[in-house]
Amino acid sequence: MIAENEQKLTDIFRVVLDFEDNYDVSMVRKISEARWDSLAHVSMVAAVESEFGVNLDSTDMERMTSFAATRLLLEEKGL
Repeated sequence: MIAENEQKLTDIFRVVLDFEDNYDVSMVRKISEARWDSLAHVSMVAAVESEFGVNLDSTDMERMTSFAATRLLLEEKGL
């Protein structure tokens, strides 16, 4: 993933999950982050689709369980 896209994804995670601007989101996982509830997940999906111009299906949405998994998903989509 190019640095610009990784920064966009990082910004999405920080905004949606209400982290400080300098918070390292690279290790964030849905299972261990209380802020990542169902509403946050829907917001994350919408933000990723909007920012990257992709359409995510239900399988893609289920795969978004961490920053790393979301990054990999976008890489597989050529971003």
